[in-house]
Amino acid sequence: MSLLGRMQSLMGGRMVRDIRGTMLIALVGRICHFFAFVYAARCLGDSLGESSEALGWAQYLQFILTLGLDIVAVRHLAAKSVSFEQLVPRIFTSRLVIYGFCSLFWILGLFFLKLPWMEFQVWLAAILNLMTLGMNFQWVFQGKERMPVFTMIQAMISFGILLGFLFFLKPGTQAGADLWVMGVCQLLVTAVSWVYIKSHYKVALYAKRWCCYIREGLPNWIFGLLYNTLITIGMLSLKKLSAGDSNFSNHDDAYATLYRLALAVHFILAFVGSVIYTRIVIWKNERTDFFFRVGLVCFGVISIGVIHGMHPILYPFLFKKAVFLPAAPYMSWMLFGRFVGLTSGILVWGMLAHHRDWRAVQCALFPVVASVLLHFLLVPQYGMTATVFLNLGGELGLLICCLIGFMGLRKSGGTSDE
Repeated sequence: MSLLGRMQSLMGGRMVRDIRGTMLIALVGRICHFFAFVYAARCLGDSLGESSEALGWAQYLQFILTLGLDIVAVRHLAAKSVSFEQLVPRIFTSRLVIYGFCSLFWILGLFFLKLPWMEFQVWLAAILNLMTLGMNFQWVFQGKERMPVFTMIQAMISFGILLGFLFFLKPGTQAGADLWVMGVCQLLVTAVSWVYIKSHYKVALYAKRWCCYIREGLPNWIFGLLYNTLITIGMLSLKKLSAGDSNFSNHDDAYATLYRLALAVHFILAFVGSVIYTRIVIWKNERTDFFFRVGLVCFGVISIGVIHGMHPILYPFLFKKAVFLPAAPYMSWMLFGRFVGLTSGILVWGMLAHHRDWRAVQCALFPVVASVLLHFLLVPQYGMTATVFLNLGGELGLLICCLIGFMGLRKSGGTSDE
């Protein structure tokens, strides 16, 4: 088949149709989520930082505790190497046990610290968000190649959160109110969704052998830990590293706002990636032009990732407070980093399809460690400028390492680690 014919075959397939539907729905959902955040920022004012910090730690802990199980589940479902009836209860039970015990220890820790009530309830609300994030059901829809349906559910959650904020939050609302609204909305939808999965697919949700995939997920867990350290280190460290320097006194507020915007784009692209990743495993089993297809998708993603010239109009429109405006010139760079991250993810899944999980870990190790170390050296001197460009530099470094690893996979014929 000619090059043009191969490109037409790819662009006219199910993957592209699912991407269109997923991206459109995800965009609507993220718009609702983003305006919900803008409204919450106006209502909470300075106390937004407390909620953001608690939610940030909950999200980071969720990434740590996932243990690579999502990737293992999607890979098995796409390759049909484990039956759906066996996989679902094992993954569900393992996540319930892991996040349940973690939430319990977190609550006990809060009582032990004897925090003031306002601070206590902020972190308690963060635990609720941790639990709902941990019991995520995306991997079921992703493995079944029904991501547009899952994206619709997520969009409904975002719309529900927006309505909840409009109804419950008013100017002067205390810190943590936004986390309670988010947690309750997500809890209700998560519970209903698992009931639907159980009844629709006629599967049990509990299994005795719930820890059998943790070892397989170990390298994926390490990779996820490294990557999420890369994208969250700025949010977690900027305020502390630049504390005491009057030039950077408000940069944590501006960066937190920018980070939320970039995170909204990240989630849209993550939904797009979730469609592509499943197809990559299927291509490995069914297609002889595996490397061509993965390379073509990477080129398409990176080519649309250059976003410049938007911040002079868009950013001041969304964020009117002067304290947020110093982040405006960095918006396009942060968004570009999210596209670079998606491209790296495609290459990583090319390696995962061939069970080269540890190679993916090796690709992430150097750029992440270098970026984190440079944070401690450069952020105290250059503040938010260093934070933004170290994030982008880490993403570009990861992309280069993943490209080298993927090309090495092709030369070795895709021999697996196993």
